[in-house]
Amino acid sequence: MKTTTITPQQINELIKNRRTIYPHECTGEKIDDKIIWQLLENATWSPNHGKVEPWQFFVFADDKRKELGNFLIKLYEKLTPKEEYNQKKVIKLRDRMSQSSHIVVVVAKTNQNPRIPEIEDIEAVACGIQNMQLSATVYGLASYWGTGALVYAEETHVQLGLSENEKIVGFLYLGVPKDGLIKEATRKPVEEKVVWIK
Repeated sequence: MKTTTITPQQINELIKNRRTIYPHECTGEKIDDKIIWQLLENATWSPNHGKVEPWQFFVFADDKRKELGNFLIKLYEKLTPKEEYNQKKVIKLRDRMSQSSHIVVVVAKTNQNPRIPEIEDIEAVACGIQNMQLSATVYGLASYWGTGALVYAEETHVQLGLSENEKIVGFLYLGVPKDGLIKEATRKPVEEKVVWIK
């Protein structure tokens, strides 16, 4: 077996210390593009059936963040019934763009191989997002995996020029967390979720 310089304890701590850190908990400071490229490369080392590498990334940075925010606000206004419209939601959509350094729209390119079910391509891309989030944790960066109606909307797919077989798996917001931000988390005992068959 090939050995590694990473200890089991280090990987255990990394996984346990990953946290969702929201854009409003970030400074707006820009992350070096070289680090973003490294996170993207780490995503591509995820397991994927048939080695089809089903991921595609759209990275929004600098002024393009604002353009993405304007698109999402207009889409929210279009899709939301008048009685459900929430101005605070609009402000949050706008502010997320400037609070984040980069927004990565992560897409699964499904059905490249007819033998591979669509869900397996999506699962591979989800693993890629997890790789990016763990990598962000190592770099001391914030990450937030955003999903929901605006992410999955047909209009968003059209805006990105996606085909029928390309599915958005999420928006990954990356940023520099504010100083002193310590987030505790808990999990139920793993024993409650395991059926160990001998």
